[in-house]
Amino acid sequence: MHLKKILTAILAALAIQSQAIDFISTNLYSVAENQTVTNEAWVFAAIAETEGIFKNDLFIASGNPLDLGGIFEGNVWALGLVEANFTGSCERNMRLFSGMTVRIDGPVNGNIIASANTVSIGTNAVISGDVRLVGGSIVVEGVIKGNADISAARLTTFGGRIEGNTSVNSPELLLSRGTAFAGDLSYISNNELIPDEGVISGTLTRKTPSRPQTFSKARFYSHISWFFAALLAGIPFITLFPMTTAIAAQLARKAAFKCLLVGFVALIAIPMFGLMAMSSIVGIPLGTLVIGSWAILLYVSRFISAIVLGTLLLRSFRSSFLHILIAMGLGLAVIYLATFFPVIGEYTRILVLCTGMGALLLALVEKRRLILQVPQNLEKLEALQKQQKQTEEK
Repeated sequence: MHLKKILTAILAALAIQSQAIDFISTNLYSVAENQTVTNEAWVFAAIAETEGIFKNDLFIASGNPLDLGGIFEGNVWALGLVEANFTGSCERNMRLFSGMTVRIDGPVNGNIIASANTVSIGTNAVISGDVRLVGGSIVVEGVIKGNADISAARLTTFGGRIEGNTSVNSPELLLSRGTAFAGDLSYISNNELIPDEGVISGTLTRKTPSRPQTFSKARFYSHISWFFAALLAGIPFITLFPMTTAIAAQLARKAAFKCLLVGFVALIAIPMFGLMAMSSIVGIPLGTLVIGSWAILLYVSRFISAIVLGTLLLRSFRSSFLHILIAMGLGLAVIYLATFFPVIGEYTRILVLCTGMGALLLALVEKRRLILQVPQNLEKLEALQKQQKQTEEK
C-alpha cells in the first residue's frame, strides 16, 4: 500500500513537472518587453527575439540570427545556426552555441559556456561565474569574476578584466589597453607574451605547444588499428541494414551537398537537444537515448562516406554484398590515410562525418516513407488480384 502511494506521488510530481514545460515550434517566436513567460520553454523557431521576462529555464534554437534580450531568471541554453546575441541579463547559467558568431554583452550571475567560430564578450558583460570559451577567434572585453578557460584556433584578444585564474590555448594572443588579470595567467601559444607591468597580478606561465609528429610509427600503427576496427564494425552494419545502407549511399552520391548540410546541423543540434533534455529528471532517459543515438550515427557515418568514395574510385556501383564490402574497405583506407595528416585530416574528418550522418538521417526518413506506403501497395495488389480473379471467372 505504501509503495503504491509513493509511486502515485512520484508520477503526480512528474506529471506536474511535465505540465510546466512549453514545447513551441514556430516560424517566429517573439516575447515583447511587457510579457512574462512562467513555464520552462523549449523553442524551435526560424526567427527568435526575446525581450520579456523568463521565470524558468529557456531552451531555444533558431535557424536565423538569435537575439536574446530581456531578463532570464533561469538557465539559458541557446543554439543559433548563424548567430547568437545576448544583450539581456541572466540570473543563472548560460550555454550559447552557434556556427558563426556568439556575442555576450550583458550581465550573467552564473557560469557561461560558449562555442562558435567567433566568440565575443562585450564591454557591457559582467560574468560572476566561470567562463569556458571555444572558437576560432575569441575577444574578451568585459568583466569575468570567476575563472576563464579559453581555446581558440586562431587568435585570442583581451581587453577587459578577469578576476579569477585564466587558462588560454591559442596560437596568438593580443593584450589591448586596459587589460587586467587579477589572478594567474597560463597560456599555450607559439609566440611569447610580454605584458606591461601591472597587467598580471598573479603568475605568468607559458607552455610551448608540442608539434605532432606526422610520420611517427605509433600514429601509423594507431591508424591501422582504427582502420581494421572500423572495417570489422562496418561488415555487420551493412549486413544487418542493407536497405538503409543502399539508400544512404545513393543519397550521398546524388545529393552530397544536401547530406553535408543536414549532417552539419545534426552534428550540433542533436547533442544540444540531448543535453537540454538531461537538464531535468523527466528528460534524462530521453537525453541519454538521443546522445547515445547521436554517438552511434557519428561512428557509422564513416561507413556510408567510405562506400561512396570507394564506388567512385572503382568507377562502378553494384548492389552485391562483395562489391559494397570492397568499396567500403577501399573508402575507409583512403579516409584513414587522409586523417593521418594533421591539417588535411581535420577537414576530411568533418566532411566524412557530416556527409555520412546527413545521408543516414535522410535515408531513415526515406525508409520510413517507403514502409508507410507498404499497406497502400498491398491494398492495390489485393484489388488487382481480386479484379483479375473476377475477370477469369467470367
